[in-house]
Amino acid sequence: MPQPQNKTFALSLLPLLIGAAFQAGPSHASTFSNVTIHQDFNLDAAPATVRFATFNASLNRDASGQLLSDLEWPGDANFTTTVGKRIQQIHNVAETLQRINPDVLLVNEFDFDLNGTPTASGTPMPLGYSSEAAYRFQNNFLFTPHGGVDGRSMTETLSLPYRYTPNTNTGLASGLDLDNNGAVGGGNDAYGFGNFPGQYGMTLYSKHEIVGVRTFQNFLWKDMPGNLLTNDPTAHKLWSADGSGFYNNAEKDALRLSSKNHVDVTVRINGQEVHFLAAHPTPPTFDGTEDRNGKRNHDEIRFWADYINGAGYIYDDQGGTGGLAAGARFVIAGDYNADPGDGDSFLGAIHQLLDDPLVNTLNTPSAPGGIEAATWPDNNGTANQSHVTDPMFDTADFNDLAPGNLRVDYVLPSANMGIEDGGIFWPESIDPNWAIVGAFRDPYNLYANYVTSDHKAVWVDVTINPVPEPEAYALMLAGLGLVGFMARRRAA
Repeated sequence: MPQPQNKTFALSLLPLLIGAAFQAGPSHASTFSNVTIHQDFNLDAAPATVRFATFNASLNRDASGQLLSDLEWPGDANFTTTVGKRIQQIHNVAETLQRINPDVLLVNEFDFDLNGTPTASGTPMPLGYSSEAAYRFQNNFLFTPHGGVDGRSMTETLSLPYRYTPNTNTGLASGLDLDNNGAVGGGNDAYGFGNFPGQYGMTLYSKHEIVGVRTFQNFLWKDMPGNLLTNDPTAHKLWSADGSGFYNNAEKDALRLSSKNHVDVTVRINGQEVHFLAAHPTPPTFDGTEDRNGKRNHDEIRFWADYINGAGYIYDDQGGTGGLAAGARFVIAGDYNADPGDGDSFLGAIHQLLDDPLVNTLNTPSAPGGIEAATWPDNNGTANQSHVTDPMFDTADFNDLAPGNLRVDYVLPSANMGIEDGGIFWPESIDPNWAIVGAFRDPYNLYANYVTSDHKAVWVDVTINPVPEPEAYALMLAGLGLVGFMARRRAA
């Protein structure tokens, strides 16, 4: 996209500076009678408010290639057939995104494909790669207005021209018996849980140019200093030299930290770079007393905490090393499967980010729908009643028996950027938009028992100030030097 002409802004300051220098001696102005200085201010240099969003949209499917097929036929949506319900669910995802209108977006649980072939591998995708599914979702669904029924207003199309789809560990066979059930194969033995390669992947969209990508899909868990794989402080060790741990030597040496991928997408906004840090750590459940998933979730979250603090041990799939430079601007986004006070997370998991001074937590997104859902008449359990996290901050409508509704989806800007606003797309049932959010099998069941997803879209509006280009700085310094020169002449 065109970049702000900050040179124009810098030049516009020069007449003010020079004028001040000549106020006491107007005769000196004739010395510069042949110098022309443009005074037009560029409005593009004003601070930009950019909406960053994350949505675990449940755009995964139960069979390989199914999402690609569903995305190909948007006109076949209906509320009766199995395929029609899945396609209608995609329309509801699109309508949700159109209503929040994000500028930079992460979609979790979006099945991966390689140029239209359902698959996955450990090969990093290059800058600019977009899966066929990501392309079809944009062209067949986001480009189509929605709403106009049941009291809902009609939406406008949503154009997100820049995309990046990273590869994923989900469903990617490890060749090891990672769940210790005596057999090799199946989702639990993949590098990240998935019933087929590419299930539960992710994709990223942006209105602003994506200028850089780092991925960490192949980073080994054991290479994180002080990790919970080889440095487990609990009684139930994940690994031990004497073989008493849950994982053996071969498994320890092969286990990747990321259950999907950790992705740093650099977006250029208002003349400066912002790192959009995307991930989807494994749920801290579906394991045993060893708590292998809870510990992995903890360390997947810790990875970003170390990354934003510039940890030197980190290496990426592209051959680079180290974390972010000091002062870098970033936004951490995704479904982190960890609530600050409830659920099954390993102790302090999400607080590794929430308590980091580099993270701006002055605004916590909220929604009235979370409050209502906590006491919904059709709840099938009482887990919500014992929660300590305020339900206005919940982002996921989970089983009310256990774990109950939780805050697990986050958009966390860096502390060197301001927050204008934030929210969760979770309206109350009296709102016409509730029909595309709903509750468990209410008002209708489309895919995986929900109207759209068990997660809700979360967004934060971030203020990003313009950064003058090097030429602009040079011109401003030249102007200041000119003022100093004239001041010296006037003093003489």
